[in-house]
Amino acid sequence: MAQTPTPISPLDQLKKDLATAQRDVNDLQKKVNLSTIIDRVEEIQNKVKGLGSRISDLRSNNYIFDTSLEQKAQDFQTRWSPIYTNVKVRANQESIHLKAEINQLESQLVRASSNSNNVALSRQILTPLNVSVKNLQQKVNASENMLRGLYNAFDSELNKYLRNLQAIEWTIKEFKTSNISLLAQEFLIMGVKAVWTKDGKEDKSDPEGTLYLTDQRLLFEQKEEVATKKILFITKERELKQELLVDIPLQYVETIKASKQGVFKNQDFLEINFGSGAQYSNTQFHIFNQDCDDWKGLLNSVIAGEFIEKRTKELDQEVIDKVKNAPTICPQCGATISIPVLRGMDQFKCEFCGAIIRL
Repeated sequence: MAQTPTPISPLDQLKKDLATAQRDVNDLQKKVNLSTIIDRVEEIQNKVKGLGSRISDLRSNNYIFDTSLEQKAQDFQTRWSPIYTNVKVRANQESIHLKAEINQLESQLVRASSNSNNVALSRQILTPLNVSVKNLQQKVNASENMLRGLYNAFDSELNKYLRNLQAIEWTIKEFKTSNISLLAQEFLIMGVKAVWTKDGKEDKSDPEGTLYLTDQRLLFEQKEEVATKKILFITKERELKQELLVDIPLQYVETIKASKQGVFKNQDFLEINFGSGAQYSNTQFHIFNQDCDDWKGLLNSVIAGEFIEKRTKELDQEVIDKVKNAPTICPQCGATISIPVLRGMDQFKCEFCGAIIRL
């Protein structure tokens, strides 16, 4: 038979309750400073202050698109200043009142602890103290919620802007380790970690790497370590495999489908169909850390020519004219040229007779 637990004495129970009350008061001593809020607004302050230098770094790394980056950064700085000041002032006011109450609780706890041998008297102090602790906890929560309400909308908007900024920064850093060569008048827009699901069904053999979007092409570079030697199914040797597998001018894009897949619909996929003459008729990518709908919108914007208007550097008219005046008939075989002529190309090959046509 199970033994009946030994009943705890009123004195021992009191000591346990006093210890619990002490922990609660100690926790409140930290919270009444509203340090969670102060730390958060200081974090936002540092992010806003750093926007200018981050954008300058992007421009120095030849990211020439989205002239609104600077405008939005300046707007964030202008709007944040009064919010920051208001939150700091209100937090200080709230903290003064909360600290006054915690001082009273500390005095009550000292009285209860100093009379711990007198259970009845100590209980008379501890019971209302516990009620006061819960009330103060609610007041701290209310103060924090009120203060968050002063900057939450701004914080949400800033985070959306920062996610785009971080994606561009990641793209530039990743591209520096790439083996891809851009054309003389071609510029990088965005990149994303991806798996090329060749048959539309992702499996372990599908190549992993980075999907890049430039103002003229869609590129996928495989970049992953692959096993080169296995013994009893255990990998003994590996090597980095880095190869450009997809290289398709944007003129070939016909349709773009974004979809959420997986059990929880949290996996982002892009399916892109291409016209006749493209390297592939269809490709599907599983992309990571970015939203497939954002990528669909980005691709459509670039294809529609919207990014030409968002450049910080204007296109050279000579380059534009070279593409505009490119031959449409092969001078060797007379065939109609259907392949896209991209800015920065000096020559291309006739798809029918193989003749080199110079621009």
